[in-house]
Amino acid sequence: MHNAFEPDGLDQNVKMIVPSLFLKKHYQAYLPDADIAIVPNGIDLEAYQKNAVPLQKSDLGITPEKKTIFFAGRISPDKGVTLLLQAFEQLLKERNDIELVVVGDYMSKSKGEKAAYQREVRELAERLKPHCHMVGGVTPEEIYNYYSLADLVVIPSQFQEPFCMVAIEAMGAGKPVLVSTRGGMTEFVKEGDTGFHLQEPMTPETIASDINKALASPDLNDIALRGQRCVEEKFPWEKVTQRFEEVVNNWFK
Repeated sequence: MHNAFEPDGLDQNVKMIVPSLFLKKHYQAYLPDADIAIVPNGIDLEAYQKNAVPLQKSDLGITPEKKTIFFAGRISPDKGVTLLLQAFEQLLKERNDIELVVVGDYMSKSKGEKAAYQREVRELAERLKPHCHMVGGVTPEEIYNYYSLADLVVIPSQFQEPFCMVAIEAMGAGKPVLVSTRGGMTEFVKEGDTGFHLQEPMTPETIASDINKALASPDLNDIALRGQRCVEEKFPWEKVTQRFEEVVNNWFK
């Protein structure tokens, strides 16, 4: 299980694998007799290092001295994109050394609420030009080329994010992350150690403040390095596969 659903119809004694302690606690509340094991999601760091073709800031028309805030993910309300855009608008009133790069499909053929939200995102982004760069959707393989642009990766999720692959991808690429405390990301993004936390309640003003604080941290590079080491130690596919095999073998020995 990779998301927090209400497990209607599941056997009380079910065996279940989840990627985070947050998700384990969620399902234990519904299924106290279940056997729930944690096996985190993994990342193929070797493939990233081998195949990535890192972009330069100049490829997007960004000068090297500019601090680049980076977001990657679904352009949907649960990911907090409008909040980040509004926070960036606040930052532009305070400083002229900052840019925003958003990777995600903001022109999808969705209808209803999602379409309206994406329209709002496009309108906000248009207002923030030329400092806001809407890249659009990219493939899972291509995303690794974009992390090189980031000075800070911001993940302002508005829901209980069970794990978040973008966080470990960015950390694995050696980039500092500023993340929502909702859900499971704080299990590996430790404030001031392997990353930074967004304040609650989350508003454009608090996000702007947290971005300023993170970028000004004298430990920014060290925190990014510790985040990278954390991912290298905990989330390579080899270790994840080994953990999965241990769990399954223990269940069915």
